[in-house]
Amino acid sequence: MGRLPPPLAYAVSAALHLAALAGLARLPPLPALGDEVAVEVVDVAPPPPPPPAPAPAPAPTPAPEPEPLGPAPRRAPVKAPPLAPRAARPDPAPPPPSAEPPADAPRRAAVRVGVAMSATTEGGSFSAPSGNTLHGEMPRTAPDPQDVQPYRSERYASPAQVTVLPRPISCEIPQAEYPEAARRAGVEGRVVLTLLVDEAGRVADAKVVESPGHGLGEAAVAGVKRHCRFDPARRGEERVATRLRYTVRYELP
Repeated sequence: MGRLPPPLAYAVSAALHLAALAGLARLPPLPALGDEVAVEVVDVAPPPPPPPAPAPAPAPTPAPEPEPLGPAPRRAPVKAPPLAPRAARPDPAPPPPSAEPPADAPRRAAVRVGVAMSATTEGGSFSAPSGNTLHGEMPRTAPDPQDVQPYRSERYASPAQVTVLPRPISCEIPQAEYPEAARRAGVEGRVVLTLLVDEAGRVADAKVVESPGHGLGEAAVAGVKRHCRFDPARRGEERVATRLRYTVRYELP
């Protein structure tokens, strides 16, 4: 934008000054310094005091303690009415008879395994039989010297040295251990064994002296080792190991 020429600029400036002077002339006159200024004082009443605090509520009166109750009166025992006698139950009917097996069926009845014991000293002067299948006169035969070989133990005593012979406590050979071959062949009989009973009453060794065969000897050896326990022999008050003869009887019905 270009500058105004000097004559025009002077005219504009003069117009502005005149407008300013006209505005000043329209302002109201200022008060004189000596004039009094009226001040109005208003009396304001003080605020009312706060209301007084409420009085504390009185403490509640404790309730009176209940009086102790006396012992409750005993009730008279009520007798139960007598029970009516029960009617006797009828005896159960006997079971029907089992069917008889055919004549050509194999012998499968219960097997009676009898056990008997006879201990004999080397000199043959004493014999003490016991058991449930040994009958008749007490045996007085001496055992075979091969059956009384020394037992390799410090607590072994020969039958002639012991004061109390071993006594069987339990020796129940189950019927199921009857050899199947002997059962099918109908073989029965006795098996004579030489047992070595240690100082704890266990059968430490067993040898077959006499057997009818068909596996009965082997079954008797296994049976006495597994199922027989003895009160051990004694030499004075000491428990010792010793040997004795033992008989196992196998019977079929």
